[in-house]
Amino acid sequence: MVAKLKRSGIDGRNGNEIISTRIFVNAAGPLQAIVGQMMNIEIPVYSELHLKMMFNDYLHIIPRDMPLLIWNDPVRLSWSEEEKEFLAESEATRWMLEELPVGVHGRAEGTGESDSLLLQWDYHADHIEQPLFPIPIDEHYPEIVLRGMANVIPGLASYLERMPKPFIDGGYYTRTQENRPLIGPIPVAGAYILGGFGGFGMQVSCGASELLAAHITQGELPDYVPAFLLTRYEDPEYKQLLDNWGASGQI
Repeated sequence: MVAKLKRSGIDGRNGNEIISTRIFVNAAGPLQAIVGQMMNIEIPVYSELHLKMMFNDYLHIIPRDMPLLIWNDPVRLSWSEEEKEFLAESEATRWMLEELPVGVHGRAEGTGESDSLLLQWDYHADHIEQPLFPIPIDEHYPEIVLRGMANVIPGLASYLERMPKPFIDGGYYTRTQENRPLIGPIPVAGAYILGGFGGFGMQVSCGASELLAAHITQGELPDYVPAFLLTRYEDPEYKQLLDNWGASGQI
């Protein structure tokens, strides 16, 4: 339902359906900016598409007790000379010959007799202003991620001759520029925001919800509250800090 927030309720698309409420929380994840537009409020977030793939490691390359491995160096994929010539012919594939960003990671998935392997790599690192649903799947993703992790764990190259059938899914990381959450009131009476948890939502969701509840119930607030308010972007010193912001803040 497309909605427009009013002081005491939310109107449906045709105005015939009203949900009466004095409190509204924008916790729409990748759609937070769109919900903000309905209230004429700019929410300074963007999204990144993070896909992941799983396949059966039937050659048992990865030990089942291997923890999550994150490779924090750029990667160049290994190709044969014939493959390099083919990829260089088209602008649509030439990027596969270039240095790709840090962050290829993976781990063993499941317990017991499971031989599943989970791999993930956001090698495009695009800033997406309008997330799409259903989530678009990059047809090259399985091979690119497998080749990227094979740079780290060479034994995985054994699967390149005959790619195992992968299962691919994923979602959006929705973030602020500095990757700091947004928690608290926004400039509409009774409206609040809870989001911007790109990459660490599971870790902070309970504490963030508790902080938001304190705002809503007018409870006691900690002294670090201003660090998570939307109004921080009105502070000239904070704006200047962001103008020179170098790190992504990615966790």
